[in-house]
Amino acid sequence: VTAAQLHGCDCAASSAVHVVVPYGRDVTSRDGLVAHNGRFIPEDVHDIDGLQVLALDRVIADLLCILPWQDRARDALAVLDQSLHQAGAAHETFRKAVAARLEERPDNRGTVRARGLLDLGSERAESPPESWLRLVLIEHGFPLPEVNWAITTPDGRELVRLDLAWPRLRICVEYDGWEAHAGREAEDAARAAELRRHGWIVIRVAVGDRRSVAEMLSALRAAFAKRGYTWGPPASPSPASGIAVLAGKAVWRLGRWGSGAT
Repeated sequence: VTAAQLHGCDCAASSAVHVVVPYGRDVTSRDGLVAHNGRFIPEDVHDIDGLQVLALDRVIADLLCILPWQDRARDALAVLDQSLHQAGAAHETFRKAVAARLEERPDNRGTVRARGLLDLGSERAESPPESWLRLVLIEHGFPLPEVNWAITTPDGRELVRLDLAWPRLRICVEYDGWEAHAGREAEDAARAAELRRHGWIVIRVAVGDRRSVAEMLSALRAAFAKRGYTWGPPASPSPASGIAVLAGKAVWRLGRWGSGAT
């Protein structure tokens, strides 16, 4: 997580410094320092401000395997989303590089879940709550939503951008409690009212409020039922993380049918 933070992906940050040392080196963890034994080659190491840091694709592959075992699958998806967003136009090249790292791992524990999470990653996510909420929805069997989906005019001018959306069903989830929405309560309320006038079902959720998330899930099920959505077979959950990534490909296909509609 320290390497990810140095690369600018800080949503899984730790107060302790994590270092990787070759097998056979006797480095003991202590307060503020966590030592990990691992294999790496010189090509795996980048220089950042004079520090020797593992390459970001290697770091993300490792975190996708490790964090779900620590009950931090949502942080794993968030740091993946940050790295894809940071890659910009090269996000699919970066995704393939992470996939190659997973194939090369000498320890294959966690790689099945990691591949499922890698499929779910989105370069369009702009904050950790978008990632956390997306995984909550998938954990509860909803099809994968579009992230920061834009409603545009016929000539392509953006009118509004929705946090999470299922465009063909005209259902969206908007969240409160993150910096991007700070001080925008009146504007957000007016936008939601305008969306409802145009036939959208708008569901709001307060990030970090478990009761609000539970209410969102209930309202979302009712919204899908109102739209006549037919649920497919449930995905098989991963035993360690509780996320539906053993059937990750099926979950992905289930969600993509609703993408890009206006």
